Amino acid sequence: MAYRQQSVTLDLDTDVTYQCALHYTRDQHLIGIIEFSKPSYVLKWGDLEFFRRRTEEFSVMPFPDCVNAMVIDIRNVTAYLDNEVPIIPWRLLEEECPVRLVVPQERMDHYAGIFEPTWLTADVDTAIQEIREYMDMFVH
Repeated sequence: MAYRQQSVTLDLDTDVTYQCALHYTRDQHLIGIIEFSKPSYVLKWGDLEFFRRRTEEFSVMPFPDCVNAMVIDIRNVTAYLDNEVPIIPWRLLEEECPVRLVVPQERMDHYAGIFEPTWLTADVDTAIQEIREYMDMFVH
């Protein structure tokens, strides 16, 4: 007798999209940059899981090495995120890797009450510069 199986998919019901980039510091530290976009104002479970999966996956991808720091750009996320959104990868937190969240300037106060204020910035270039300075001070 054959056992019955029901087909399922691992795709998530979400309108969140993302783009990834890499930046190498002069000492070849790898900074991962991930930009999320979400046009709608309502957060669903699939959206939260999408944020978690993409940042976790990005933090462990061998590019040839895993990222040493991450910039997470949520300026194009229309919905307000809260402390329940698992957007910071566990590996980076456990290894105390630098993280920067790029948020819209007008939402800086809102996010300062949720995330570590030193992680927040309104510009990707500033985030990269801060991480580079932090990482370089241990080498030079």
